[in-house]
Amino acid sequence: HNGVGELLEILGSIINGFALPLKDEHKDFLIKALIPLHKVKSLASFYQQLSYCMAQYVEKDPRLAYDIITSMLRYWPVSITSKQVLFLNELEETLELTQPSEFHRMQDVLFRRLALCITCPHFQVAERTLF
Repeated sequence: HNGVGELLEILGSIINGFALPLKDEHKDFLIKALIPLHKVKSLASFYQQLSYCMAQYVEKDPRLAYDIITSMLRYWPVSITSKQVLFLNELEETLELTQPSEFHRMQDVLFRRLALCITCPHFQVAERTLF
């Protein structure tokens, strides 16, 4: 999609080299530029690179998992099942990097979404949620 995947791939390497603690401008870029890319209809064309960038941020600062996951839950696709499966994949990857304290902050809204996915009439969404 117009080179977005390629740019995200380069950005993933840049994020990997960020010094700790993360600067506020780096966190702002995550919140204002990267996370909203989940709303794009053509997410599938650069999903892997975006997911890598999200993982890099969480590895640098595990507290950012809360911002990423709660935003994803807010942007959750309603009718595009293939995009729901991508969201579930990224959700799993991010949760694996999430600290227990961050998990507890979002568990209610997360479990509500997962319950909706389990009862989804589309088998791929329900199956991906369970496995």
